[in-house]
Amino acid sequence: MEIETCAITEDEIILVLKTEVTLILATSADNRVTIRPVSHINDGMDVYFQTSINSLKIQQIRANNTVALCVGTYQIEGVAEVLRHPLDKENSFFAQAYEAKHPAYFRLYSAYSDEVVVRVTIHRATQWRYYDGKPVVAELIIEKH
Repeated sequence: MEIETCAITEDEIILVLKTEVTLILATSADNRVTIRPVSHINDGMDVYFQTSINSLKIQQIRANNTVALCVGTYQIEGVAEVLRHPLDKENSFFAQAYEAKHPAYFRLYSAYSDEVVVRVTIHRATQWRYYDGKPVVAELIIEKH
């Protein structure tokens, strides 16, 4: 059976990123794939989260910055970039948005000296949909810049 495709809009992805409190992040390096929930914020189609510079996810991102996210029923692929501390001046937008969406986690972790912000630039999103009982792959592909 051939699977049909249809389009996903950026607005759909942005809405689910704003609405969902956590997403699942998959990273891999050296033939080891790991997943974990992360508390995130987004700025349009860019996803941000904070974590310890010493975490396994950072080690894997440094070895292989291609990551996958699952949020709601959407499967998302992107490229991760490790930024600086969440309270650094250049991350003030992150700190403000993260505190608003995740106040408890912001208070618990953001001041730790080993915390960093990670930005994921989304390149592809897919979702299985069913129309008249037939499976359809909805997708959004963003050209890399």
